Amino acid sequence: MEPQRHNPCSDLESDLHQILREVMRMQIGHGLDYDSRIMERAREHAQRRVVEAERRREEALRELEELEAELLRRAVEEILEEEADLERVLEELEMNEERRGLMEEIEELESEPRALTREDLDNALSDLERRGLIENSPKALRLTSKGARALGRAALERILENLSRRGLGPHTLDKPGEGPWKGSAIRSYEHGDPYERIDIESSLISALERGGSPSDLRLKDLKVYESKNHARLHLGIIVDESGSMNRDGKVEAALEAALALSELMRLWFPDDRLTLIAFSEEVRRLAPWQLPRISVPMKFTDMRAALRAFRLESSHEAGERQAYLITDSAPNYQDGAYIGFEAALKGVLREARRYREEGIILNILMLDEDDELRRMARALARESLGRVFFTNPRNLGEAVVEDFLNMRRA
Repeated sequence: MEPQRHNPCSDLESDLHQILREVMRMQIGHGLDYDSRIMERAREHAQRRVVEAERRREEALRELEELEAELLRRAVEEILEEEADLERVLEELEMNEERRGLMEEIEELESEPRALTREDLDNALSDLERRGLIENSPKALRLTSKGARALGRAALERILENLSRRGLGPHTLDKPGEGPWKGSAIRSYEHGDPYERIDIESSLISALERGGSPSDLRLKDLKVYESKNHARLHLGIIVDESGSMNRDGKVEAALEAALALSELMRLWFPDDRLTLIAFSEEVRRLAPWQLPRISVPMKFTDMRAALRAFRLESSHEAGERQAYLITDSAPNYQDGAYIGFEAALKGVLREARRYREEGIILNILMLDEDDELRRMARALARESLGRVFFTNPRNLGEAVVEDFLNMRRA
């Protein structure tokens, strides 16, 4: 029986989640560990490259030996039969193009690098690049929007698998793309709504009411079915990107949890709206695919500004509003200046009270075990009628997804 061939593509699929995570780590400024999947694949390529170079070198040496024997035989015949000039014959032998080409090739093969090269790293990532999951250039390596979504999907699948082992998970959810839309409420199309939700009849009526025609259908005419499974939710994920998050895999865990939750909402709760906010000294609004491009160079933490940004962003939304604050640090910055923990905390607590006044639930995921930070997290949750979770980077994704699913089923 012929031995089964090794398929490197199957390795890629099984390692895809980890490799995409490692690309994200590189993208946010972290290096690769020696035992990382990318380095492992690069070493495998280097080993194949060196083995192939040695095989070809031995083959070229045999070819050279055979060629030189043949050339020497011809030279002897030429000298003996034609009484040719010995010096000329030897010079022609020395200058033979095929012989010189083999000698140059052997010299190149003997100098083949044994250590890892940039080519080995590029080859380790070439499959991902061909599939449009990463962009790999001499200046930068980064996930594409497709790659960020693939990372979120892979993370979500792993999280749901772990939850299902504990008897949890989305057992009662419709499959992605399915759902009882017919007979649901109709609303205007918004950017990001799945096209399969478009109600053609209502959209055409809207165009006619505007004075247009069916052939003059415009974006503002489009109507979509609203899900009747649950009230619409505007969810905020507010991620701390201050300097302390750069340790112990915290920022990677936060980004991966946010990507997983964005995929869960896109696939199973497409009517819900997601706002992603990253903050340190500055506050930034991000699309899900921009999350892996986050950086953590800042030292200070303006938590109040981040909470305020989501409150204002969602202020005109109908339906339920909730936010997850993922942090490991204390606020110490406000209105462009460092003011210390005690003063900054007062502003954060005032903002949490505004959340309660406006009906927004703030949930805190604290990634630090410091007693003072835990007291702060409890105070924030108490002021905003939210929930508080004390977790670690390893369990962060499961904590967020499990709570979200429980909340949507309630």
